[in-house]
Amino acid sequence: MVHISSAHRAQDDRIFWRECLTLAAAGYDVRFVVPDGGPARREGGVEIVPVRRPSSRFGRMAVTAAKVIAAGLRHDAALYHFHGPELIPGALLMRLLGKRVIYDVHEDLPRDILSKDWIPDGLQRAVSLTASALEWIVSRAFSATIAATPTIAARFPRARVALVQNFVRNSEFSAEHEVPLEVRRAVAYVGSVTPERCALEMVDAIARVARPDIHLIIAGDMSPAWLEKAVAARPGWSRVDYRGYLDRAGVRQVLAEARMGLAIFRPYQSYMESQPAKLFEYMAAGLPIVAADFPRFRAIVEANGCGICVPPRDPAAVAAAIDRLIEDPAEAAEMGRRGRALVEKSYNWDLESKALLRLYERVLGSPTTDDGDDGAPLAS
Repeated sequence: MVHISSAHRAQDDRIFWRECLTLAAAGYDVRFVVPDGGPARREGGVEIVPVRRPSSRFGRMAVTAAKVIAAGLRHDAALYHFHGPELIPGALLMRLLGKRVIYDVHEDLPRDILSKDWIPDGLQRAVSLTASALEWIVSRAFSATIAATPTIAARFPRARVALVQNFVRNSEFSAEHEVPLEVRRAVAYVGSVTPERCALEMVDAIARVARPDIHLIIAGDMSPAWLEKAVAARPGWSRVDYRGYLDRAGVRQVLAEARMGLAIFRPYQSYMESQPAKLFEYMAAGLPIVAADFPRFRAIVEANGCGICVPPRDPAAVAAAIDRLIEDPAEAAEMGRRGRALVEKSYNWDLESKALLRLYERVLGSPTTDDGDDGAPLAS
């Protein structure tokens, strides 16, 4: 089979590290067509098929989308698993050509549109409703839809959607701390760095933390272009260690240095109903969490005693939560242990991968079935 994205990296956490590697390990022949600056290559049993990386949003939504669809079709696979709503027209074309198609919905598009500043305020509601209706209608043409959260799954016909949540691999992070939490001096944030993900508020919060030796590690791509200059102008920037985008090994290293994890977002609907992977990565690494005070986050973090939820746009409240976890290292460590236990029991990819494999067996059958593409096993 061929996975297709016009917006993600070749090493994307969900697409490559979870889904593609799981499918390859199960015996499927997996290719991933993706914007990437490197050569064609094989990693972990998955063939990476690169196309030129886009330089703008329009490039991703139009030019690059067309390129990855064309590159995917050259492999003449029986199944295409695509990631991103901009690929829907190409996916419909594939259905017309008789291909089986899975639509993997990572984000809640209608709610996400409501927070897009590049869409005029007066149009956001209408665009959101239109996107919701179109996604529902076109999903009925696909072989199946995969949803990353229960909220997303509820938007699609029940008989045609599978819930595959973006939880962490049990074995990826260690909660055995070589350096005890109480002597670590870093607060960690991993993931995309944007105004909507409280980049400015995080920098303002670290400036208010009482202990001057505590710093904030930020790991992730920063956008839009003006943001780096804006955060660098804040007083708290002197206490920030910005590492940019990191691979999985780099993320593990950051969490091994951290005393706690930060997961705050501005209160947009798309974030309030989300299940960000960073929550489960922090838990898997045995870290207590300071999270946004959203109902879904409270149900995961505070209800399970894994951390503290705070008003996300209040840097003083964020700093106070960080100070509290520093001042009570025993409780902070216990929160980390509770989080790790939950990952081992429930919030893990080992369980979610079974739902993915069941769906593939339903759509394709056994990995040993030939799909007619150059004599390879199923799903080339």
